[in-house]
Amino acid sequence: MVEITIIPAKNRSDEIVRTAAYARVSSDSEDQLNSFAAQIRYYTEMFQNSTNMVFVDMYADEGITGTSTAKRTEFQRLMNDCRKGKIDRVLTKSISRFARNTKDSLRAARELKTLGISVYFEKENIDTGEISSEMLLAIYSQFAQEESMSISRNCRLGIKKRMMDGTYKNPSTPFGYDYVNGKLQINPEKSKIVKQIFDWYVSGIGMSEIAARLNSLGVRDEVWRHGTIRWILTNERYIGDSLLQKRFTTDTLPFKTVRNHGEKEQYYVSGTHEPIIEKSIFDNAQKILAERDKPSGFAKENSPFSKKIFCGNCGNTFRRKYGKNHVNWVCRKHDKSADSCDIRQIKETKFQTAFVRLLNKLQAHGKAILTPMLKQLETLSEREKSGNTQLAGLRKEISEIKQQTHLLTVLNLQGTLDEAYFKARSQELDRKLLTAQKQLHAGLDDKDSERLDNLRKLIKILERAELVTEFDEIIFGQIVDKITVLSETEIRYDLIG
Repeated sequence: MVEITIIPAKNRSDEIVRTAAYARVSSDSEDQLNSFAAQIRYYTEMFQNSTNMVFVDMYADEGITGTSTAKRTEFQRLMNDCRKGKIDRVLTKSISRFARNTKDSLRAARELKTLGISVYFEKENIDTGEISSEMLLAIYSQFAQEESMSISRNCRLGIKKRMMDGTYKNPSTPFGYDYVNGKLQINPEKSKIVKQIFDWYVSGIGMSEIAARLNSLGVRDEVWRHGTIRWILTNERYIGDSLLQKRFTTDTLPFKTVRNHGEKEQYYVSGTHEPIIEKSIFDNAQKILAERDKPSGFAKENSPFSKKIFCGNCGNTFRRKYGKNHVNWVCRKHDKSADSCDIRQIKETKFQTAFVRLLNKLQAHGKAILTPMLKQLETLSEREKSGNTQLAGLRKEISEIKQQTHLLTVLNLQGTLDEAYFKARSQELDRKLLTAQKQLHAGLDDKDSERLDNLRKLIKILERAELVTEFDEIIFGQIVDKITVLSETEIRYDLIG
């Protein structure tokens, strides 16, 4: 006869749970920083009074927008420590403190759940360790996302209202001005350069030549370029006026700032500040620009290839040029003098056909190449960050400050510290913590993060793409960084990431 022995279920309530806390404030204003410090103390006291929770660490981001987790270094550190098996449970005040993006919130919660780690949201009383919690989490996360979008809409409405009634203060400072007490004031030295640029241009000197002259004279710390000169020549602020809403923020997550090509209203306000250039000179410059922009052999209208094609021989950009029945792209140096660059003009259809072929190959085989590449780059990035002695020192300093804060709170709860000393020492530790965290954020390589984000974006676009037979201008603009013409029969596409 088969003998069956019943093994009783373990009483998990007696187990010691390694618990971490995550806190976030959405800006670096004084009020929010006070909230940041308060959240740290709140969890420190909670762990002190608990009998079955061991305090692993306090993870806290400050001064960072909540609509994406990508730039929250402490959040990423929390996730990495969870993956390493250091944490059993995560506490956070609310879903909006955890993430204001439904996708990020659910993805993180699901990953932690697969690792056997629960997340408890105090405000909503949601524990992801419970069976029914994920549906609630999705609902509340959507509420948090809508809250973030609502705040953004309200901010934009406020800005729009100030634009309409003429009270909006443009925060950018054009070259030639200084921003003093909320107003633009002419900088005497820099304004002379602006006047010189307009004088040269209306006298017939081209933008590239003007840039070359300024560079040779050593004017300004940065390099002068054709685009910089054009921006100055077309900027209405030099005649004392302001065109508002040249750029706008998109209405959907993730929020992006894009150039306004007529999708949103614009507001032209006259006499907002003292002019540097007389209106007659400015108008004359605009007429010259319009005349030179006419397609007399060259096409200046928007093209997806504009400013993206470079000569592999001399390094110059290519420009668009009309033939009788087709459009060509030609190296600017070769166009001025065929002897100075050997690469001749190439039909635009050649670039389009090459992209179609490239996109179809990537759609079929790109994932097998790019996904392992992404994982390797992520690993290398983590190694570089962990191997950086300066960053390691800052992380150690932050950890020590948190330990001191924790010990200080424990001693205060036991009544062994003078209240005035506790308050002064707490404020001092808060300041040190914020300084160290800002230095840590500044030391992290934003270029590496941008490169990895672009590579992830490329993979997602290719996953959605289908086989194409015609040139797709939208996908081209999304994934192509630049094109290098190596010869008349060989071109190289550099993709984002």
